[in-house]
Amino acid sequence: MRNGLDVRRRFNLRLLFFYAATLGFFGLILAHLADMQLVKHKQYLLQSDRNRINVVPVLPERGMITDVAGRGLAVNRVAYQVLMIPERVTRREQVLRRLAEMLHWDEARVARLRKRIAHSRADRPVLLADRLPWGQVAPLAARLHHFSGIDVQANSYRYYPYGALTSHVVGYISLATAEDVARGYQANEFVGRAGAERAFEARLHGTPGARQEEVDAHGRRVAVLQRIPPKTGENVHLSLDVDLQRVAADALGARTGAVVVMDVQTGKLLVLLSRPGYDTNRFITGLEYAQWNAWLRDVRKPLVNRTIQAAYPPASTFKLVTALAGLRHHIPLATGSSFCPGYLQLADRKLRCWRHQGHGRVDLRKAIMQSCDVYFYELGDQLGMGRLAEEARRWGFGEKTGIILSPEARGNIPRVGSGRGRWYRGVTMISAIGQGAVTATPLQVARFAAAIANGGRLLRPQLDADAAPVVERIIDVAPAALQRVREAMRAVVAERKGTAYYALRHLPWHVAGKTGTAQVVAMRKREAKGASGYDPHKDHAWFMGFAPYEQPRIAFAVFVEHGGHGGSAAAPVAAAIIRAMAAHADQQGAGT
Repeated sequence: MRNGLDVRRRFNLRLLFFYAATLGFFGLILAHLADMQLVKHKQYLLQSDRNRINVVPVLPERGMITDVAGRGLAVNRVAYQVLMIPERVTRREQVLRRLAEMLHWDEARVARLRKRIAHSRADRPVLLADRLPWGQVAPLAARLHHFSGIDVQANSYRYYPYGALTSHVVGYISLATAEDVARGYQANEFVGRAGAERAFEARLHGTPGARQEEVDAHGRRVAVLQRIPPKTGENVHLSLDVDLQRVAADALGARTGAVVVMDVQTGKLLVLLSRPGYDTNRFITGLEYAQWNAWLRDVRKPLVNRTIQAAYPPASTFKLVTALAGLRHHIPLATGSSFCPGYLQLADRKLRCWRHQGHGRVDLRKAIMQSCDVYFYELGDQLGMGRLAEEARRWGFGEKTGIILSPEARGNIPRVGSGRGRWYRGVTMISAIGQGAVTATPLQVARFAAAIANGGRLLRPQLDADAAPVVERIIDVAPAALQRVREAMRAVVAERKGTAYYALRHLPWHVAGKTGTAQVVAMRKREAKGASGYDPHKDHAWFMGFAPYEQPRIAFAVFVEHGGHGGSAAAPVAAAIIRAMAAHADQQGAGT
């Protein structure tokens, strides 16, 4: 009997333990349910919504870029694009093959898309095709319910109506890179890469919107629950006059070079032309390697913006700096005269004047008008490189202008003692006529001309038509000294022996200017003359100045790479621009 009681006791204990374990187990379940339903309700609800609701970014329309008259330089055209969200595509290769058949993609295109998808985030839309007409995407749009993770969207694409004419100033956009995506861009967005597209990216881009979609277990869209519209980018109004830009391009023709026209009072840029240009529309859907390689190998370097990125010897245009330095420091020769026999003897060397028979007796005015090298050799020698370099920097050489476009070259103004070995007098003399190590960009030369015209205000070049003028500094220059230089610049054009007389003598506006011919040395003989007339062995041609002489409105710099002489190659380009501006001013006057 005792054994029976023990057995029953053990059974009761086991039964009690079973009840307790069962109650505990159900208690844990109830506690977990309470935690899910009460404590973590919002968290699981959000997770459930994320599994059920998909948020698709809606890209904003990019703002337009227009010229001073409102003509579109970068506009948007309506088209359709095909997108893929990789994580929602279960049989990616099969889907790509079906899309290739429907949209007529070749094998190379499919291979590029595989690579793009592999380097993109799986949860973000990847652009597969862009700029498609409705007739091409309509069959796919009608069958989207069979293509999980694929979408067709109406969109706009960038178009540059003036192509190569405005390529360097307007720039271009291209698809976002991995670095752009890391900064917050979508993989199928376009980002400004050059010119105004890059400089004004923050204003042009706009703010993305979103579309909330309900999807099924296979990722297929069931319904659109909410739309948050994107905010269109801001339109940017440039000071550029595309008609005047075309006049400059036509006058320059097939030659390589740059033209800058600037308002002397505001710094607004009316022309910013670099030739040759390139077709910016080629960048929108992906540039072919062959075209990119052809641009890189072209001896004329079409991708280089010569107005701001390339620095050249300013040649005789720099003599104006030497003249202003001589007047500032009261160098006797600046108010006196010298005799030019066609050369200057320096030890056992002869520094030649461009006019081998010489200019005879010359003062400052005649030396500028006829561009006498010997006079400025002597004036530079009496000044010394230190004071010459100081004057050049005072007028904005050797530093960036501050234009919003990038990258920008500084140019070069030599410093005494900055190089290896000793400094030679001959180097100073060569620098005084804008040769040797002295270099400047066409924009720097145009800004220099504007500062001479407006009384010594060094302006920041502006492309934004709505921006206020910015005076970088007011140059301390004696009005009498500035007037002497202006009068000599006027003589360059107005007097028969002036170096630009024959090119500009019959213009509706009176012009003041300075020619320049930069000597080219050590050129490689294997570079042959091209069909466009590009000859790498010819000198560079310059012409800079301002107009009208009595009440200046514009300053300009014309540079023709390997063009020959400034008076015959560069000055006629300026003449064409001034004729066009004068005619436009007459039309406006007649209309008022």
